[in-house]
Amino acid sequence: MASVQPKTRTFAGVALIDTPLVNAALQHARAIHDDMSFNHIHRSWVFGALIASKLPNFAAVDLEVHAVSAILHDLAWDYKSTFSTPDKRFEVDGANAAREFLGREAPDWDSRKRQLVWDAIALHTTSSIAKHKEPEVALCHFGIFADFIGPAFPGGIISKAAFSAVIEELPRLDFKEGVKQILCNLCKHKPETTYDSFAREFGIRFVDGYEVPSELERILNALDATAEV
Repeated sequence: MASVQPKTRTFAGVALIDTPLVNAALQHARAIHDDMSFNHIHRSWVFGALIASKLPNFAAVDLEVHAVSAILHDLAWDYKSTFSTPDKRFEVDGANAAREFLGREAPDWDSRKRQLVWDAIALHTTSSIAKHKEPEVALCHFGIFADFIGPAFPGGIISKAAFSAVIEELPRLDFKEGVKQILCNLCKHKPETTYDSFAREFGIRFVDGYEVPSELERILNALDATAEV
C-alpha cells in the first residue's frame, strides 16, 4: 500500500507541511508572541523547510516534528512568559512548554516524537550538540540559525532572492534590537540560567553589573559541597 503524502502549502516559494497540529502550533505561538518574535519563529520554520528540500541528509525527516519544534522553540525566551521559570534556561522552559502542548494537542504521538521536539527546542542554541543529533533536531537548529545569517548560510543553500521572499512575507521588525533586549532581560532577571549559554555574551557586553563566575570556581564549589555530604 502506498504511503499517504502529507498535505502541503506554498509559502514564499517554500513547500510547508500543512496539518491540524502544525496549525494549532501556529495559533498557540501567535497567542503567546509579539509580532517580532512570531515572525522569527515562523521564518525559522520556513528556512528549515527550505534547507530540508535541498539537502539529502533531511530527505526522510519528519516534517511535522520539525515544524512543531521550530514554531514553539521560543515560548519562554521572554523572561515574563508564563512558561518561564526562575531556575531553568529559557530553552528548557520552552521545551517543557512544548511538551505540555503536545500532551493536549497530540495525544496519539509516540514518546520518540515528543522527545525529538523536546530535544530540538532544548538544544536549538547549542550548535555543537544539535547538529550531531537526529535530523529533526539538527534541522530545527539550522533553520533558526539561518534566520540570523540569511544568505550567509553555508553552501549557498539560501539565496538572496529566497531570503528576501521570506522577509517580505514575515518582516524582521527591528529583529536585532528585539533579540538583544530579550537576551539582556534574561541576564538581568534570571542571570544564573545564562552563565553556560550564548546569552551570557549579551550580559557581559550590555548589562551593568552582570558577572559570570569562572567555570573552575563553579566546579570546585560543587566538589566542595559534595565532599561535605
